[in-house]
Amino acid sequence: MWKKGVFGIVSAAFLGYVAWVACLSPTRHQIEWDVATRVSNVLERTGFDDIMPVVEGRDVELQGEVASRAEAQRAERIVRNLRGVRVVHSQLGIADGEADGDAAGRQRGGDT
Repeated sequence: MWKKGVFGIVSAAFLGYVAWVACLSPTRHQIEWDVATRVSNVLERTGFDDIMPVVEGRDVELQGEVASRAEAQRAERIVRNLRGVRVVHSQLGIADGEADGDAAGRQRGGDT
Protein backbone atom coordinates (compact mmCIF):
# COMPACT_ATOMS: atom_id res chain seq x y z
CA MET A 1 0.00 0.00 0.00
CA TRP A 2 2.78 2.42 0.85
CA LYS A 3 4.28 1.87 -2.61
CA LYS A 4 1.15 3.35 -4.20
CA GLY A 5 1.40 6.39 -1.96
CA VAL A 6 5.05 6.96 -2.79
CA PHE A 7 4.34 6.47 -6.48
CA GLY A 8 1.52 9.05 -6.30
CA ILE A 9 3.73 11.60 -4.57
CA VAL A 10 6.58 11.06 -7.01
CA SER A 11 4.19 11.31 -9.97
CA ALA A 12 2.67 14.54 -8.66
CA ALA A 13 6.13 16.01 -8.04
CA PHE A 14 7.26 15.07 -11.54
CA LEU A 15 4.17 16.62 -13.15
CA GLY A 16 4.69 19.76 -11.08
CA TYR A 17 8.29 19.92 -12.26
CA VAL A 18 7.22 19.51 -15.90
CA ALA A 19 4.66 22.33 -15.52
CA TRP A 20 7.27 24.56 -13.87
CA VAL A 21 9.80 23.96 -16.66
CA ALA A 22 7.14 24.64 -19.30
CA CYS A 23 6.39 28.02 -17.73
CA LEU A 24 10.07 28.96 -17.82
CA SER A 25 10.47 27.85 -21.41
CA PRO A 26 12.13 30.37 -23.74
CA THR A 27 9.66 29.47 -26.50
CA ARG A 28 7.49 32.57 -25.95
CA HIS A 29 10.52 34.84 -26.17
CA GLN A 30 11.66 33.05 -29.31
CA ILE A 31 8.23 33.55 -30.91
CA GLU A 32 8.26 37.26 -30.02
CA TRP A 33 11.75 37.64 -31.41
CA ASP A 34 10.81 35.85 -34.66
CA VAL A 35 7.65 37.93 -35.13
CA ALA A 36 9.47 41.18 -34.28
CA THR A 37 12.25 40.38 -36.74
CA ARG A 38 9.80 39.50 -39.52
CA VAL A 39 7.70 42.62 -38.94
CA SER A 40 10.72 44.96 -38.77
CA ASN A 41 12.22 43.47 -41.93
CA VAL A 42 9.02 43.71 -43.97
CA LEU A 43 8.33 47.28 -42.83
CA GLU A 44 11.86 48.28 -43.80
CA ARG A 45 11.62 46.56 -47.20
CA THR A 46 8.27 48.18 -48.01
CA GLY A 47 9.36 51.72 -47.12
CA PHE A 48 7.67 52.06 -43.73
CA ASP A 49 10.88 52.86 -41.85
CA ASP A 50 9.12 55.40 -39.59
CA ILE A 51 6.72 52.81 -38.16
CA MET A 52 7.82 51.20 -34.92
CA PRO A 53 6.34 47.76 -34.22
CA VAL A 54 5.80 46.78 -30.59
CA VAL A 55 5.46 43.01 -30.30
CA GLU A 56 3.99 41.10 -27.38
CA GLY A 57 3.71 37.40 -28.08
CA ARG A 58 2.13 37.26 -31.53
CA ASP A 59 0.29 40.58 -31.18
CA VAL A 60 1.75 43.62 -32.95
CA GLU A 61 1.06 47.28 -32.26
CA LEU A 62 2.12 49.71 -34.97
CA GLN A 63 3.22 53.13 -33.72
CA GLY A 64 4.39 56.11 -35.70
CA GLU A 65 3.19 58.40 -38.43
CA VAL A 66 2.34 57.82 -42.09
CA ALA A 67 1.42 60.18 -44.92
CA SER A 68 -2.18 59.05 -45.43
CA ARG A 69 -4.91 56.75 -44.22
CA ALA A 70 -4.31 54.54 -47.26
CA GLU A 71 -0.68 54.05 -46.22
CA ALA A 72 -1.75 53.21 -42.67
CA GLN A 73 -4.15 50.59 -44.00
CA ARG A 74 -1.47 49.22 -46.33
CA ALA A 75 1.02 48.89 -43.45
CA GLU A 76 -1.60 47.13 -41.31
CA ARG A 77 -2.45 44.74 -44.15
CA ILE A 78 1.21 43.93 -44.81
CA VAL A 79 1.90 43.14 -41.15
CA ARG A 80 -1.38 41.27 -40.64
CA ASN A 81 -0.51 38.89 -43.50
CA LEU A 82 2.84 37.89 -42.03
CA ARG A 83 3.25 34.36 -40.73
CA GLY A 84 3.07 34.30 -36.95
CA VAL A 85 1.14 37.55 -36.48
CA ARG A 86 -2.17 37.04 -34.69
CA VAL A 87 -3.50 40.59 -34.13
CA VAL A 88 -2.47 44.05 -35.36
CA HIS A 89 -3.31 47.13 -33.31
CA SER A 90 -2.82 50.38 -35.19
CA GLN A 91 -1.74 53.52 -33.35
CA LEU A 92 -0.57 55.24 -36.52
CA GLY A 93 -0.93 58.98 -36.88
CA ILE A 94 -1.74 60.60 -40.23
CA ALA A 95 0.76 63.30 -41.23
CA ASP A 96 -1.33 65.16 -43.82
CA GLY A 97 -4.00 66.13 -41.30
CA GLU A 98 -6.65 63.63 -42.39
CA ALA A 99 -8.86 62.57 -39.53
CA ASP A 100 -7.78 58.99 -39.02
CA GLY A 101 -11.11 58.08 -37.45
CA ASP A 102 -11.42 54.34 -37.63
CA ALA A 103 -7.77 53.73 -38.54
CA ALA A 104 -6.30 54.51 -35.11
CA GLY A 105 -6.87 51.97 -32.39
CA ARG A 106 -8.53 49.48 -34.72
CA GLN A 107 -7.91 45.83 -34.02
CA ARG A 108 -7.33 43.39 -36.87
CA GLY A 109 -7.14 39.63 -36.66
CA GLY A 110 -4.79 37.48 -38.72
CA ASP A 111 -5.24 34.05 -40.23
CA THR A 112 -2.34 32.35 -38.45
